[in-house]
Parts: sequence; structure tokens; C-alpha cells
Amino acid sequence: MRPFSPLHPCSLLLLLALVTGQAPLAGAPRAVTRDEAIRMAFANHPDLKVAAIQIDRAASRLRWSGRLENPELELSVSDDGVGLDEGEGNYSVAFAQRFPLTARLRNEKGLRRHQVILAEAEIAERRRELAGEIDLALIELLAVRERGRLVAEGISLNDEIQGFLEKLAAAGEVSKLDAMQAKLAARTLGQERERLAAQEKQQRLALLRLLGLEATNDLPLDASLLLPETAPPSQAELETILSRRPDHVLALAKIDQASAALVLEESKRWEDVSLKFFVEGEKSTDAPNGLERNTFTGIGLSIPLPLRQRNEDGIAQAKLDGEEAARSVEAARFQIRGECEEAYRVRSDAWELAGEAAGELPTLAKQQLEAVRAAHGIGEATFLQVRQAQEQLLEVRGAALDFLTDYHRAEARVRLVTGAYPGLATSTVSK
Repeated sequence: MRPFSPLHPCSLLLLLALVTGQAPLAGAPRAVTRDEAIRMAFANHPDLKVAAIQIDRAASRLRWSGRLENPELELSVSDDGVGLDEGEGNYSVAFAQRFPLTARLRNEKGLRRHQVILAEAEIAERRRELAGEIDLALIELLAVRERGRLVAEGISLNDEIQGFLEKLAAAGEVSKLDAMQAKLAARTLGQERERLAAQEKQQRLALLRLLGLEATNDLPLDASLLLPETAPPSQAELETILSRRPDHVLALAKIDQASAALVLEESKRWEDVSLKFFVEGEKSTDAPNGLERNTFTGIGLSIPLPLRQRNEDGIAQAKLDGEEAARSVEAARFQIRGECEEAYRVRSDAWELAGEAAGELPTLAKQQLEAVRAAHGIGEATFLQVRQAQEQLLEVRGAALDFLTDYHRAEARVRLVTGAYPGLATSTVSK
């Protein structure tokens, strides 16, 4: 790894417990990595649990699709009680069942199967967005914590200077104003440390919320801000990225859904036929035998004639949905390609800037402060010059931290646009 002056090796060990701010102890919970934290969020986040119901709903529709309609039972009784009242009458019992002439039921099941895939792809896209938010929240937490460490170093250095000046002021060798300036600087740095500590708590709570954990949860994380020694790749294989992007998979699934919907709509050109089995009983007066009974059985067939309606509108709408889905795929590919080109370019630039900022400049600023302090000790420099050198060192280190944070934000953006997260895809239900 390329050295970065604000990140001392000892401080990196402390970052393993960035949430609690304590060093790992024997028996303490094991620190989780960034990828493990993302998997934890996938399992715990309440919004994902709610969204998962959509998969269950689509799977339920698939399970109960492709079935015949319920049969119909027809009953009728009539007599001549309001007429001649000769005891004549009849009754009828019939069972009717509708059957499709086409493969409509099978096509309906095929459409439902594609809708399950769509629901899974939508959940995967929500996971990708959540993982990107977690990446950024983690980076912001690390950056705030590291900036707090820089301020703490400044306070320690200022305390040394303040103690030294107070001794000299008591001996009458320097002005008491210098000692007062050092005390004022200490108060200012102390306020900044408190502000950063409060901001760190806020960032920790935001991260826990994204992970789906309670605010009281004690979760140490194994993460740090390091700059890679070698330059990151400037591009990647687009087809590989597209296969990982849930929004692209979702767009492709919509084409399959539209095709299945078109097949289903075309199978609705012919309406279902109705097959009826019936039994009829009759009582009638037949001279010279009088009132007689008779029973009839038979079957009936009802065929709707497609003379006026052949589902033209449904078919036309399904074709338009298919065309829209095809254009959506091209739009998604264009969007993803542009996002990747931009993200890779930004990351490469951020790596170069962070490398320059973490190089010679912080070392020079530290050497300058040491030289000014030595000169002040022998009366060749004023406290104002010492203070300026101290502020310049903190400013240089802060700028280097800003550039390093920008690099990690760019790295997180690359992970987001490439979908390079663990456990992002969901299994496809097929029944």
C-alpha cells in the first residue's frame, strides 16, 4: 500500500473498532468486514423484508394460475299451477364447464413465472442501492473518525507548546500573551474535537440503521481508509457488468414478460367454450293415458363466435409493451455504460490526486513545524510562526484526508455501478 501520513499503522488497528472507538479485546465480538456488513443488511433490513413479500405474492400467483374456472350447476323447476293446473311440470339439472380452445392456461402460467423473475430482480436492485448507501455511510464514518484523530494530534501538540510557553512566561522569558494564544488555540481545537465526536456518533447511528440493527448494537467493523499502491483498473468488461446489474436483468426480464403476455393475449382470440351435461324430467298429460312422466338426458356445447371481438386491443397493447421493453433495454445499456465510464474515470483521477496529497507535502509540513519550534525555543521565531506552522500541518493533513476520502467515495461509486456486491442476486423460482 502507498504510505499516507495521516494514517499511522497503529491508528489503523484502532479503526478495526471504529463503531465503538475501543481496541479489540479477547472475547469481544469479531469485527465484520464491509462485505459481511452488506450481507448482514440484506438479511436484517426491514424494507427488504417487506419487499420480499412481492416475491411470495408473485410465487403464489404462479402456483394458483393455469386452472380451469369453477363448474356451474344449473337447477330449474316449473309447473302449470298458474295455468290449467293439470299437474304438468318439468325440472332440469345441468352441470356446465368452460374449456379453453387454445393454450391459454399454459400461457397464463408462463406469464406468472416471468413475473416471479421480475419480482426477484426488483429486490436485487433494491439490494444494490442499499449496498451503495452502506458503502458511503461507512466511508463517511471512517473519514470523520480519522479527522478526529488528526485534531487529537493537534491538541496533543498544542498542549506541549502551551506547557512550554507557560513555563517560559512564569520565568519572564516570553510574553504571557503567547501562553494565552496557546490556551485559546487549545479551546478551539477542543470544540472541533467535540463536534467531530458528535458527528461520528451520528454517522454510526446512520450506518446501524442501514444495516437494519438497533442503535444500541455494538458492532465493530474491520475497515480502514487505505490508498492502493497501484493504480486501479481504468475500465471493465461491459457484458460482465451488465450480467451483475439487477436493473439490466430487470429490463431483459420485462422483454420476456412482454413476450409471454403477447402469447397469452393472442390465445384469447377465441373465448372459452362451454360444455353442458343435463338431466330433465317432465310430467305431461297425454290422452288417453292421462298424466305421464318422462326423463331426458343430453349434452350441450356453447361456442362463442369471434365475429366482432377477437381481443385486438389486448394484442395491440401487448405488442406496445414489448416494444417499450426492448427500448428500455437499450436505454439501460446506454445508462450503465455511461455510468461506468464516468465512475472509472473519476476513480482514476481521485487515486492520482490522493497519491500526490499523501506524498511529500505532509512530510515537509511536519519538518517545517519541527524547525519552527526549534527556532522558537532559542528565540529565533515567534509563537505566531509556530502557530501558523501547526495550522499548516493540520491543513495539509486534512486536505490529504479529503483527497483520500474522495478516492474511496469514487471506489464506492464503481462498486455501485458495477454491482460488485456479495449476495446481490436472488434465486429464480420455477414451478
